[in-house]
Formats: sequence, C-alpha cells, structure tokens
Amino acid sequence: MPIELILTPLMRPVVLAKAVVFSPHRAGSRYVPNIIEMNEDSISQYAILRRFGSGSKIFDVYDTEKGQVPMGQNDPGKKIFWFLRSRAVKGAYRMYSSSITGTGPDGEDEPVADVRAGLRSNVLLIRAPDVPASELGWHIIGHRVDANDTYRMFTLADGFTYQWTSRGKWLEKVYNLGEKESEIRERIGQVIPNGDNGFTLKIDESKMPREIALGSALCSYIDQWNTNIEVGGIYYARQPNQVRWKRD
Repeated sequence: MPIELILTPLMRPVVLAKAVVFSPHRAGSRYVPNIIEMNEDSISQYAILRRFGSGSKIFDVYDTEKGQVPMGQNDPGKKIFWFLRSRAVKGAYRMYSSSITGTGPDGEDEPVADVRAGLRSNVLLIRAPDVPASELGWHIIGHRVDANDTYRMFTLADGFTYQWTSRGKWLEKVYNLGEKESEIRERIGQVIPNGDNGFTLKIDESKMPREIALGSALCSYIDQWNTNIEVGGIYYARQPNQVRWKRD
C-alpha cells in the first residue's frame, strides 16, 4: 500500500496547523513590493490538458502557438510533453517529451523530469536538450507567506529566487527577497485555469526553461491552487473532484 494512503489521516491536521501558523505572519508583514509586469510580446503559451478518459492520470502539453490555438492542437499526437501520474506516490508525476522517446534499454520512454507536489514539493530535472546542464537535478519548492499572498518558491542556477503566487497565479523572479519595499518582483509567467480540463501556462522562456516552468506550475495546480487554505491541497482539496487521486 502506498505510504501516502497511510499518512493521509495524519496529514490533514498537519496542513491545517501549518495554515494556522501562517496567519500571524500574514497579519504582521504587509508591505508593497515593486512589480515589473510581464512582457506579453516575449511569452510562449502552452495548454496543459487532461487526456480524455484518463481522469487526472495523464496531462498532455500542447504548444498553443502564442494563443492561436488556445486549447491545444486538434491532433492529440502533436503533444510536446505529457505527465503520467505515479501509482505509488500521491501528488507525483513523471514528465515525458515527444522528442525523446524509445531511448531506454528496452525501448521504453525515459522521463525528462519527476514532479512531486505537497508539503515538500520538488521538480527533479533529469534531462532536457535545450536546458543548461547546471539546471539538471533537484529544485526544491518551499513555502513563503506574507500579508500580500502565499507563495511556492524555488531557486535556479542563476542564484535568483522564483515564486508562484496564490493570487493571480503569477510566476515571479524576485530581487532583494524579503527586503520590504526594496523587493522587486518581475513577472515572467502566469497560469490561467481552463475549468476542469487543466490550465494554460504563459512563460518567458528567456527567463526560465519551459520544463521547469511546466513542472513547478503542475505542482501548484494540484496543491497550492487546489485548496482554500493555500497549503496542502493534496490532503485538503477545495473540490474533491477537481483533481482525482484515485489510482487507476
């Protein structure tokens, strides 16, 4: 039996307690950071959609050609990535690329990345031809809270902190982190929910590799944005049917 099924009754009070701990910090840390708005002219746009008939087991990723086909290509075979949910680990997916298939010892597809959402979210980038080698490896996603919002944050090899916001679902590159009014947040991406079908990701790929943006966005989609308390959405979901965790 997967360990997450055993831990679920224990994790629900843990995420509730964490939300309560966040509350006094939110009340005492209000400030107004400087916001650099996203440059819409330089973004790429991808549709991340549940595969028909798979529940939430498989998400396919399509290039929308900068919004010309906002809900993805008509041909399902034109997907550029897909995410396959783990049968053993709750909130975990393995990411594959259509450009890298059949490369395993027995002709199986090998993953581009592993993604895990939850209280200890992370993206493990295994390989990606167009991504610097320095970005290969673990990207641990932590939690941050202030009176303005709640965030999922991680760092890249350039040394900067990046965060997904709860409100607006922005991806921001943060300068002078935690320095109150001198903090600068440059918006480089955004997620737009597509109802129960999935979501659309806008991303400036000159600022972040799309594989990391896609993986971290999926983490927030199934955890951060899947709960009213902004933390622990796998164990405390806002809508039971929004993301199904039944193992097929």
